[in-house]
Amino acid sequence: MRTCFFIHHLPFFCREIKFLQMMKNENNVFGKVTHDNLPQAVEHLIKMMEEQAQNSKNNMSVEDDEISIEEVSSLIKKSVSTIYRYTCQNSIPHSKQGNTLHFYRSEILEWMKMHKKKCINELSDEAHIESFRVLNRD
Repeated sequence: MRTCFFIHHLPFFCREIKFLQMMKNENNVFGKVTHDNLPQAVEHLIKMMEEQAQNSKNNMSVEDDEISIEEVSSLIKKSVSTIYRYTCQNSIPHSKQGNTLHFYRSEILEWMKMHKKKCINELSDEAHIESFRVLNRD
């Protein structure tokens, strides 16, 4: 039962481990946080969080803009006529008001990620995790 919990929450733990490694390697200003340097460590963390928030705001403003069908075409490396066919088949995210098609960069990028073919390592990892789940069923 515990192994299933761990596997289910594996992505969360991986993010936490990466964050802790980043914090450990990030300039390593403090080494070990003690009572004496706690205020400076907290101030450093707040500064890092503000920088990350600013970076994510900048990335969001770039990704959430509306793009033309020509930009979609160059982004996904397909012809404009193929994009029109995808919209008729409702296989690409878009909205339509009257005769005007609207595309958003963030939606197109997410759609591209969903349709990405997995490499052999990703398939192997998924098979390994699934076989582990089957073997550890209660």
